[in-house]
Amino acid sequence: MSRAMPIAPAKEHWTLEEWLQTEIEPRCELDLGRLIPMASPSRKHQDIVLTTAYEARRHTLIHRLGALLMEVDVALPIGKGVIPDISFVSREREAELLTPEGKVRGAPDLVVEVVSPSTRTRDTVEKLRDYYESKVPWYWLIDSETLVIQELQWTPDGYVIRTVAEPGEVFRSKALEGFELNLQALLGE
Repeated sequence: MSRAMPIAPAKEHWTLEEWLQTEIEPRCELDLGRLIPMASPSRKHQDIVLTTAYEARRHTLIHRLGALLMEVDVALPIGKGVIPDISFVSREREAELLTPEGKVRGAPDLVVEVVSPSTRTRDTVEKLRDYYESKVPWYWLIDSETLVIQELQWTPDGYVIRTVAEPGEVFRSKALEGFELNLQALLGE
């Protein structure tokens, strides 16, 4: 049973299983046994996540593609715990990856991170490396300042940028076939 608890200063090392089973406040990711507190997102960050997730969820529901999740704990196969802004698990892999609590144990089919100034290095370097090592097939990076969307695809040689949408352009995903998003228009900017 999960329960909310403050970070215990006496506990210096967490296992992935402990992290996955415990609701920790404030929200934390897990890196090499250490808890990493997550900063509270800005309003603009939240607007981008909510808008993107709403549109992607609508698309995945209509086409019965799988589970689209917001800010859910993901236990990566490399032993790290992350909380992506958005995760997607295909219908074919739901039984394999989703826990009864709706968390993800393994590499989702897609992760989305909204890159803010305070998370830029973590999202574009550290998490990119972790997702690559975990063989996450698709990774979207959405820049909260410019609204540029990049879609990266896993290859044995590294992630390759497959799609880029500049502000005001329609983002057409290869990961979620048929999904289109004009983030700037939807945000009214």
